Amino acid sequence: MASEMYRLHQGDVFRYVRARVGSRAEAEDITSDVFCKAVAGLKSYRTLRASALPWLYTIAAHRVADHYRAVRPTSDLDEAAQIPDAGPNPADVVVSRDLVRQVWDLSKGLPASQRRALWLRYGEELELREIAAQMGRSVEAVKLLVHRAIRGIRGKLPVPAGAAETLALPSPSPSLGIDSRALAA
Repeated sequence: MASEMYRLHQGDVFRYVRARVGSRAEAEDITSDVFCKAVAGLKSYRTLRASALPWLYTIAAHRVADHYRAVRPTSDLDEAAQIPDAGPNPADVVVSRDLVRQVWDLSKGLPASQRRALWLRYGEELELREIAAQMGRSVEAVKLLVHRAIRGIRGKLPVPAGAAETLALPSPSPSLGIDSRALAA
């Protein structure tokens, strides 16, 4: 039965494995291993189907997974601990969130049109022409509203010693508890 199974299904199993591994040599090795496992498991194999091919595909799928598990690069935990975190410093995140909250709180003191233009520009991240269309104003008028809003907020923000005088308005995030409807009103 084993030689008949090999003769009938070797080509199908090889093509299945070859489609999933990098080289012909690896595919040949895995295919031969599939049939070795099949022969070893023939006593427990129950012929419920007309063909043994689904059973052989299952064995092949497991062997391909084993193959990739064996070649997967691993690293030592001590080495992994030495890799610097690519994410932002938690302290910087807190400072940034505080600044965002402070900026958007200060925007509540602006005239409604400036606050709305500011929100649409930095909160909704719309282009100036989109804001102009929404507000029924020219692009130049929207630029002026946004400029005056930034200048008004910048004048009220305390500037830390040694900090640059520029104010880049970060977008608020829902996690900060900022109600976008209040800002856009």
